[in-house]
Amino acid sequence: MRRSSSNGCQIMRDPIRVALLTAKMSPAAGGLSVSVPGLAHGLNVFDDVEMHVLGTRDPADPEAAMRWGPRVQAFPIVGPASLQRAPDMAPVLEELAPDVTDVQGLWTWTSRVSLDYWRRHHKPYVITPRGMLDPWARHNSAWKKRLFAAFAENAHLRHAHCLRATAEMEAEHFREMGLRAPIAVVPNAIPIPKLAPRPASQRHQVLFLSRIHPKKGVDVLLQAWATLQDNHPNWDLVIAGIDENGHEAELKAQAERLRLQRVTFYGPVHGAAKDALYRGSDLFVLPTHAENFGLVIAEALAQEVPVITTTNAPWSGLKEKRCGWWIPLNRERLIDSMTDAMSRPQADLRAMGARGRTWIKTDFAPEHVVAKMRVLYLWCAGQAERPDHVGE
Repeated sequence: MRRSSSNGCQIMRDPIRVALLTAKMSPAAGGLSVSVPGLAHGLNVFDDVEMHVLGTRDPADPEAAMRWGPRVQAFPIVGPASLQRAPDMAPVLEELAPDVTDVQGLWTWTSRVSLDYWRRHHKPYVITPRGMLDPWARHNSAWKKRLFAAFAENAHLRHAHCLRATAEMEAEHFREMGLRAPIAVVPNAIPIPKLAPRPASQRHQVLFLSRIHPKKGVDVLLQAWATLQDNHPNWDLVIAGIDENGHEAELKAQAERLRLQRVTFYGPVHGAAKDALYRGSDLFVLPTHAENFGLVIAEALAQEVPVITTTNAPWSGLKEKRCGWWIPLNRERLIDSMTDAMSRPQADLRAMGARGRTWIKTDFAPEHVVAKMRVLYLWCAGQAERPDHVGE
């Protein structure tokens, strides 16, 4: 990076070194497995930022970590999986000596590693909570979080140079908690896929694709399907995603009790298979209790699939852009919205999907997002003015 001095000479600066600290570097991390690698690889094209990713290795998929960035170090965990304690991370961070650290997510050992590094060197760090300060998330396993807050997280949040929210709704949650650090609102980047031909079929498909977790509201979707299935015999429901803590078995038992028909539990899906699942779907439904962003919503829209989601996700633009439904989370409203969608001509749904893809290309393209994150990190390191997207 070159800067002019007062006498007009050019001064060469070394690139700033940025370390992304994360946990469970595998598809089991959900949306982080897309957004964190995308950020690391995207920023690495600039000559004034050197990106590193430090995280924990998923013993079920240890090779996945190497795809998370241009420079990756993955560490084994010791003790309970929920804590993601990796004793080898701290000395490696010390040796790496980043100018800026960005912690992805909360309530794991990476927060303590980040806090201790700040206490030793007082170098700035960013916290990207990834929805973990949403009201629903704070109340889930609340007693464990209170313990970890006293151990590390309260001080970690208090001393952050900046908090990153992926939507204005998440920024409001930060302020409701009384957090005082500046807030950068920067959405996740969405790779814009090439569109494969849609499969030829006389049937139609509703898709849920996300982590199979109580937070995602799949039980409400199944309750709605019990009412809808007889009135829409040419529609099928697919539930896809990684099972967390055995919740899929609970949902299958619910489907059996409700005597649901034409429901498929698809399991985990990635890469080309995930793209094909989107392209084979006519409607995407995420009846979530809480989302800081909702990466799968953006992925569905990028694949031209209209979306129904709840006001617990920051996607009010679905209504404004005429590409979906943004509704309160309750069974009746979900039934009404799905009935509306499933009763429309296919051409209407295709037009909604096309408008959604245009929106994603305009507002969430990777080049726009990484440019904002680059100047954010340069500002943290004292090499740029405060960006416009950083509020008080």
